[in-house]
Amino acid sequence: MSGPGSRWRALPLWARDGLLALALTVAGQVELVLLGDEVAGSRPLQHVAFAVMTGSLLLRRLRPVAAAGTVAAGLAFQTLLGDAPAVAGFAALLIATYSVAQYAERRIDALLGLLAILTAIEVYPFVVDDVSIGDEIGNVAIPIIVWVFARLARERLDRAVQAERDALAAHDQLREEELARTAALAAERRRIARDMHDVVGHGVTLMLLHADAAQASLRGREPAAVQALDVVLTAGRTALVDLQRMLRVLRDDATGEPGDAQPGTLAAVEGLVDAAASAGRDVLLSVDGQVRPLPAAVEATAYRVVQESVTNALKHAPAARIRVRLSYTERALQVDVADDGRVEPGGPKGAGFGLVGIRERVALFDGRVSAGPREDGPGWRVRAQLPVPSPEAASV
Repeated sequence: MSGPGSRWRALPLWARDGLLALALTVAGQVELVLLGDEVAGSRPLQHVAFAVMTGSLLLRRLRPVAAAGTVAAGLAFQTLLGDAPAVAGFAALLIATYSVAQYAERRIDALLGLLAILTAIEVYPFVVDDVSIGDEIGNVAIPIIVWVFARLARERLDRAVQAERDALAAHDQLREEELARTAALAAERRRIARDMHDVVGHGVTLMLLHADAAQASLRGREPAAVQALDVVLTAGRTALVDLQRMLRVLRDDATGEPGDAQPGTLAAVEGLVDAAASAGRDVLLSVDGQVRPLPAAVEATAYRVVQESVTNALKHAPAARIRVRLSYTERALQVDVADDGRVEPGGPKGAGFGLVGIRERVALFDGRVSAGPREDGPGWRVRAQLPVPSPEAASV
């Protein structure tokens, strides 16, 4: 719905201020003409003084301090010329006071504009003898009240705008973190898939070797068994080819990681610790319980937990001691990596994506992961529990 108000708001700010200055200037000049003998001093100079006051409103948004200073100069000059009771000058004074409080970026600039206006007002009692204290208080109080309310409104608006900007920035940061977390999770899942394909491919290869050996030993004696083993060998070789094809796809993806990377093992954990210790770091490995062979996928997951935890400790607690403990229990393998470094609020900076990968891997085995500040002293601890068959169950 269009109207005078909407058309006025559609104008550029400089055009609105220009029209305001023009209208007030015309009104002031007409007032001076109509007042006639009530205007003291030089009539032409009074016209100039009022034109300076009202015309300076053109700059009230673009240069609010300059506009306030110009209005103050015009008011002081007009006061020295003599009395001229034109309302346009008073209106220009209040508008300039409001504008310098509302549009000056810095509070000190807004205060300078107010000080210039108050100084111009205080010229009046020096040239007029019969000024009452009440009039003087009113002359000073009105601009101050206008300035205070306008400045409070400006600062409140600034706080609201800043709060909105902070909210948008926080939203963008959360979105970027979520995208990064999603990408890290996808990359970790690709690495998990590659490790699992390596483990499964190795198992299928062993099955094919044993099936081939069994078929050779039964050939000519058990035709039905040989035929069944033919089916097993054909299906196994097909599955192995498909696995190798999927491995090539996974290893040629956009992760940029080496294509020949192999799943880690618990035996490789000792090498990982030794490498960190040889670099001058205080890293110690201890093993509790009955050491026994575990499924390759479990060992690969345990190795990744140790690798990620030690890497985070080396990165975020460079002077800390690191203790790695592998505990074999009857039904689980427990991995504990702890350091004694200083923990920042919210945990080690940047460790979140690594923990995402650890949790994703451990979840495949219905295991549990905990990560956080140590309860027994300073530092950070990562614990993972991976359920595994007991030695008796594994031998059945």
